[in-house]
Amino acid sequence: MTLYGLLAYPAGHSLSPKMQNTMINAAQIDAYYQAFDVAPQLFEQAIVGLKTLQINGFNVSTPYKNQIINYLDDISPLAQRLQAVNTVKRIKNRLVGTNTDGDGFWQSIKRQQPKENIVVIGTGGAARAIIASAREYGVRNISVFNRAHQNWSQRETEIAYLSQGIGHLEDLADNQALTQALLQTDMLVNATTVGMNDARTLLTDYQLSLMPLHSLVVDIIYRNQQTVLLKSASQRGLLTMNGIPMLVNQGALSFEYWFDQPADRLLMAKAITS
Repeated sequence: MTLYGLLAYPAGHSLSPKMQNTMINAAQIDAYYQAFDVAPQLFEQAIVGLKTLQINGFNVSTPYKNQIINYLDDISPLAQRLQAVNTVKRIKNRLVGTNTDGDGFWQSIKRQQPKENIVVIGTGGAARAIIASAREYGVRNISVFNRAHQNWSQRETEIAYLSQGIGHLEDLADNQALTQALLQTDMLVNATTVGMNDARTLLTDYQLSLMPLHSLVVDIIYRNQQTVLLKSASQRGLLTMNGIPMLVNQGALSFEYWFDQPADRLLMAKAITS
């Protein structure tokens, strides 16, 4: 039996083991996927341990997506641009990293959904992955909103680079810029954790009412209850999507990277939602 896994801290809440083991069993592969809860001070030891165990592949989650790069033999061009890896595969005894987060997000969006102009809130790891892959999926303009902070000009340059020139950074407190972006947007993505454990939301009902009716509102938080943002958007007749499809698709892409065979996304989704 070959070993696969997840490296994260904390790892206990992850839905990945259930999703991946369901798919592994359905494909009749002699493998097992295990979550490894690795505290920061034990990270280096954990990597040595995984190499000793001859692990064939693993996912990497918070807070190690950047740190893992120093321990890999090679990474994909996308992972290089992002400076973040979420999937690692052993290829001829070399550990090779890639990133399936952005493609996982964009493959969750229906083809017919307009997406030329999008608004992304947040500049964390998930936001960056979504921004870096956007151009390949037909996006032409990305307005990225974030709270102002010290490294603003550096972050502006970063967003332009990651987005391959189609993204620009705006201050979330700039109501005029936000209003203008929302009036023209095809899609709004909340890529922050605001609303995960409480009733907070970054946008008012009025701001949501500015969006065209064909717009899609995505909250990448995955939980059973709708977030306040998605509830408000639904009440305004806007299309909504939570973070489950992105989670399933990035996991399916990891499975396909490891095993070189197609993943059953419906089965994987059922494993974590039923």
